[in-house]
Amino acid sequence: MDRIVVFLLLILTGCAATPKDKDFEEMIFYVPKDYNNMSSGKIKLNAMIHRAKDKKNRIGLLVVNFGGPGGEAVKSASKMISEKSFPQSIIDRFDILAIDPRGTGKSEFISDLTRCSFNSECDSEKESVGFNISTMKFTQDIDYIRKSLNEDKITFLGYSYGTKIGQLYSFLYPQNIRGVVLDSPTSIEHGNAIEESMTMPFSYERIMYHRLSKSEIELIKNINNKIKEHEIYTTKDGYKIGQDNFDKLLSTIISTNDDDWSNIKPSLISFLKTEIFYDYIVKIQEIESSDSNDSSNLSLAAVIASASTGSINCSDENKPLLDSEIENSLSLFERKSSLFGSLAYNAYYSMCLGWKAKRDPLPYISKVNNRVPILIIGGKLDSVTPYEEAIKVDKMYLGNKKLVTVNDIVSHGFSFSYADDYITEKYLLNPNYIIENT
Repeated sequence: MDRIVVFLLLILTGCAATPKDKDFEEMIFYVPKDYNNMSSGKIKLNAMIHRAKDKKNRIGLLVVNFGGPGGEAVKSASKMISEKSFPQSIIDRFDILAIDPRGTGKSEFISDLTRCSFNSECDSEKESVGFNISTMKFTQDIDYIRKSLNEDKITFLGYSYGTKIGQLYSFLYPQNIRGVVLDSPTSIEHGNAIEESMTMPFSYERIMYHRLSKSEIELIKNINNKIKEHEIYTTKDGYKIGQDNFDKLLSTIISTNDDDWSNIKPSLISFLKTEIFYDYIVKIQEIESSDSNDSSNLSLAAVIASASTGSINCSDENKPLLDSEIENSLSLFERKSSLFGSLAYNAYYSMCLGWKAKRDPLPYISKVNNRVPILIIGGKLDSVTPYEEAIKVDKMYLGNKKLVTVNDIVSHGFSFSYADDYITEKYLLNPNYIIENT
């Protein structure tokens, strides 16, 4: 999803691990293109392994995935290792494996998505590539690579969409899992992209109530009511605000960037109290201009990741909707939130609209009776994968699991990013200990 792509581009840029690091290895794996048709040939996946520094006390293989869909992994993991974002204990005791999923980084199908993204014509490529870069196929890739490395089990750390891979792997290959961290999860239970987006308005409202006072929220609701009644709300200085511009205003409130929010808030509050819109518009333009300058080199990468996102999400669907059902789903979003329903609908409804290509659907999974302890980390103020998703994932697992809740941080992806993320470190070192003693 687009908001997830933004998060990924922030964490995925940077240099690879230094060539002087003797424990770092770049690798290429050749995996079956289609596991249901082994005669279809093999494709290339780009990867890296950072070998455990403490060979005598090596625990095993730690597979990391940073989500998306559409996020590479090799550069991100290399950067975390070189900058010591991973705790030293993890670098010492694990072989850390990062694999660029199909359609990302330097792996197969990236050329298709790059070409169409450059030409701004990705509809046909998304459909033709989607079946080959599905979540199911990449999850199978991980186990194929596990076997090729002669590893009995893996430990998995997944962020955001990467938690879907972790859930699916624990369902398909429970005997091959030592431990799974699902950080900022989205549930694998959803049958289509619209269903998956339905929890977004809850998260948006939670962030709004965190950042604004009740009186300020009442002013926003008043503007919303006027737009619903008259279609246009006119400010005292003559600006005409329709639903689209109102959604843009709401999106500034739920921004995951705290610096941007602190810059926007004074002019927003001033507008709500005076109904003078000019200063707010000027501030938004300043921030958008700054963001454009900072991320100009990422624009093509963002488009490529977005194409991959649509390809995977739509190929994954096991309960696809008719176009008419998708287009008429606005009322379902608005039932979740009269304020944020339209914003969520407009962000996601068109993703699989008109999809005609062959799908590689995820299996329908409602319960997983896991033998291995599962660590789930959910943010109460996560606007990318709402906290409701963490609760849903927690309920899906019937076995040994623990849900850790992060409060009061408007962000996404918590392991090895904040001071209290020692929980992830302790879990990776001993999954049974952290489940039983925290």
